[in-house]
Amino acid sequence: MTADRHVGDCPPGLHLQRLVAGGGRYLADESAAGELHLVVVRSQEPHARISVDTRRALMAPGVHAVLVGADVRDATDPMGMMWKAQVQAEAPTWCLAGDTVRYVGEPIAAVIADDAYLAEDAAELVDVSYRPLPVVVEPSADSQPPLYQHWSDNVFGRTRFEAGDAAAALAGSAVTISGRYVSNRVAGLALETRGVRAAWDITGKSVTMWTSTQSPHQVRTSLSETLRIPEDRVRVLCPDVGGAFGNKACAYIEETLVAFAARVVRRPVRWIESRAEAFTATVHGRGTAVDLELGLTADGTITGLHATVVLDCGATPYMVGLGTGVVTAAMVLGPYRIADALTELVAVVTNKTPIGAYRGFGMPEATFAIERALDDGARRLGIDPIEIRRRNLLRPEELPYWTAAMMCLDSGRYGELLDLVSDTVDWPGAQRAAAEARAAGRLVGAGIAFYVEATNFGPSLTAAMMGINNAGHDRAVVRMDATGLVTVFTGQMPMGQGLETVLAQVAADELGVLLDSVSVICGDTLACPYTGYGSGGSRGAGVAGSAVMVAARRLRDRMRVIAAHLLDVSDPAALHDDNDGFGTDSGDRISVAAVAAAAYNANDLPPDTEPGLEAAYTYDPRGFAFSYGAVAAVVEIDRDTGSVGIQRLVFGHDCGVQLNPANVAAQIRGGVAQGIGAALYEQLPYTSDGRPVVESLWDYFPPLPANVPPVELVHLETPSPFSLNGAKGAGESGVIPIPAVLANAVRDALGTDEASNVVNAVPMTAERLLAAIDLHDTTTQ
Repeated sequence: MTADRHVGDCPPGLHLQRLVAGGGRYLADESAAGELHLVVVRSQEPHARISVDTRRALMAPGVHAVLVGADVRDATDPMGMMWKAQVQAEAPTWCLAGDTVRYVGEPIAAVIADDAYLAEDAAELVDVSYRPLPVVVEPSADSQPPLYQHWSDNVFGRTRFEAGDAAAALAGSAVTISGRYVSNRVAGLALETRGVRAAWDITGKSVTMWTSTQSPHQVRTSLSETLRIPEDRVRVLCPDVGGAFGNKACAYIEETLVAFAARVVRRPVRWIESRAEAFTATVHGRGTAVDLELGLTADGTITGLHATVVLDCGATPYMVGLGTGVVTAAMVLGPYRIADALTELVAVVTNKTPIGAYRGFGMPEATFAIERALDDGARRLGIDPIEIRRRNLLRPEELPYWTAAMMCLDSGRYGELLDLVSDTVDWPGAQRAAAEARAAGRLVGAGIAFYVEATNFGPSLTAAMMGINNAGHDRAVVRMDATGLVTVFTGQMPMGQGLETVLAQVAADELGVLLDSVSVICGDTLACPYTGYGSGGSRGAGVAGSAVMVAARRLRDRMRVIAAHLLDVSDPAALHDDNDGFGTDSGDRISVAAVAAAAYNANDLPPDTEPGLEAAYTYDPRGFAFSYGAVAAVVEIDRDTGSVGIQRLVFGHDCGVQLNPANVAAQIRGGVAQGIGAALYEQLPYTSDGRPVVESLWDYFPPLPANVPPVELVHLETPSPFSLNGAKGAGESGVIPIPAVLANAVRDALGTDEASNVVNAVPMTAERLLAAIDLHDTTTQ
C-alpha cells in the first residue's frame, strides 16, 4: 500500500451521507414500547440539610414511582472515579442525595411517569424542605467550614512535580514575573444534551442502556459497580452523538439512576436532559487559577519556575477527580527548556457543580499561565515576544525531552514552526501597523503564543502511575466479507469529529479497497472490542488509527497468502499490489473480491489456513505524543463597546502525520471557536451565596459566526516515534492557545502595565475591557 501518502486526500465524511441527508438518529429520536419518562428534581440550594415529601407527587396522574435517596442507598453503590490518585480524599457520589445537598442542581428525587409532561408536573409536587448551611464559593485551601464532616478542610487532593532547585533559580534571576492567571468556568454546550434510556430483560438480571457518551465501555463498568451486577449483564449502546467536547467522556450518576428506576418500575425508562438542566447538571470545564513565578536572565533565558495550581473541583469530585489540575500542573512548563521547576496542585471543593473533562483538559489553563508570563517577561526586558520564545524553545536534537513534570516531549520542530507563523503573519509588519494604529488613537495589538498538547492518551502503565483506573489500550477488529466489503469494529465513539472517516480511510488504504466499501461499527459494548479510555485525550488517530492499521495489515497479509496460492506463486512476498488485488510479474492477477470469495468458499485454500477473513490488533502506545503549535493574532478593541475584533489569526500546527488533512483543519477551526468563547465571552459565575448566575442560554454567550475570523492555517508534519502510524492527536489543539494569544494581543493593544489585571483572567469581557480602557486613557493623558 501507499503508506507514504495521505489517506486523507478525499474530503472528510464522504461515507457519512446519511448524516448529510438528515438521517442521523440521536438518543431522543428513539423510544421503546411502554417506555416511561423520568424527570429529576434538583436542589435549589447550594448547601443545606433536606427532607423530602413525595406524597403529593405519587398521587399525580400518570406517575409510576417517585424515588429519593433512601430508596437507592441500600440497593446501589456510589459512583467510582476513573481518575483516583492516592492523594485524593473520599467524597462518595450517589445518584440521589441523602440528607444533605452541596450544589444547586444536585439530584434529590426522580419522578417516573407516562410521559415527560406528566413527569414534569409531578416533579413540581415533590416537597423539599431546606435548612441552609454555610456556603463555600471561593476555591481556597483555607476555606471554611469543611463541606464533608469527615474532612479536616476542603482540600480534595494535592500533588507536585519537582526537578532541580526552583527556589534558588528564582532567587538568582535577573527578573521575576509573578501573577495569578485565572481560567473561569465554562460549559461544554454540545448541540445534543445528555440523555439515557434503560431497559431490563424479563428476568430483571441484565440491563441494556442507550446513552449519549464518548465512553461506552467505561459506562458499562460504572453501571456494573453501582448496580452491583456483573459486567456481562450490562450492554451499553450509543446512537449518534451530537457533540461531546469531553463533557460526555465519563459515566454520570443519571445513568445509574435511570437504570435503577427501570428496574423498580419494570418498564423501559428514558431521561432527556433539558438545556437549562445542563448548565448545573453536566460537569463544567476549567475553573482553575495558576499562581506562577517565572525567573529570567537579562537576555530572556528561563532560569526557573514555581507554579501553584488551584483547582475548583465543585461540590462532588466526579469521575476525573483532580485530573484536570494534574494536567495543568504538568503542562505549565510548556515546550521550554526549564531545568529548575516546582509545580504544585491544590484541588479544593466548593458548593458548585462538579468540574470534569472539557476540550483541552487542563492544557489551555497551563498555556494561558506560561504564555502570559513569558509575554510580560519580554515586555519587562525589552525583548521581542517571538525572540524570547525562540531562545527558550527546545530544539529538535534535544527531543525526546523529559520535562520536570516527567512528561516526555516526543518530537517536533518548535523553532521552525514559530518562524513559519512569524513569516506568515509578517510579525514585524504586524507590530509596526499596530503601533501606528495606537498612535492614531485606536486600540490595536499583536500577540503570539506557543503550546504543546498531550495526545494519544493511552500508555496503560503511565495511566496507572497517574492514578487512572482505566487502561489505555485500544483494540480494532477488521473483517472482510465474501464480496470484498470491509467492516471495522472499534470501541471508539464518533461524536462529530470525523472518526469514522479516518478509521475507514486507514482500513481502505491498507487493504487496497475503495473507501465506500468500508463500514465502521461502534457504540455497542456487546459487538465492539474494548477500548481502555474511550474517545478522549485526542487518541482517535494515533491510538485507534494505529490499531486499525495493524489489524488491516494482518488481514492483507492473510489475503496475500490466499492470493499466492490461487495464483500458484510459492512466495506470497513476490506478489505486488495493484489497485484492487494482487498480481505477478508475468501479468497474472486476482482481485480482492475473488480472494474474499475463495476465503469463504474454503474449497481451495492453502494448508492450515482458516476460512474467512478477519484480523484484530490491540495497541497500547509506548508514550504520549505531543502535538504543538504557534499562533499569532492581531486584534482591535472597540473603545465604545469594549468588544474585541480579531483581524487576523495565523495558526501554525504540527500533529505528526495527518491521516486526513481536511479533518485536521476542521478540528483546528472548531477548537479556535471554543477558545475564542472562553477568552472573550463564556463564563459560569456564581453569586456570593453560591447560586449559579447562568441557568439558560439567555445568560450564556458562546461566540457567534461573526466573532470567529478566518483561520490561516500553516502546518509542519513531524511524525511521533511513539505511535505506529506517526500520527499525533489534533482534537484539542485549536482551543489550547487561543485564550493566551488573545490575552497577549489585548495586552499589547492596551499598552499600560495596569492592563495585566484585566488580561490575566479569562474571559476578557466587554465590561472588564471598558474599565481597562478608562484606566488606559487616564494613565496615558
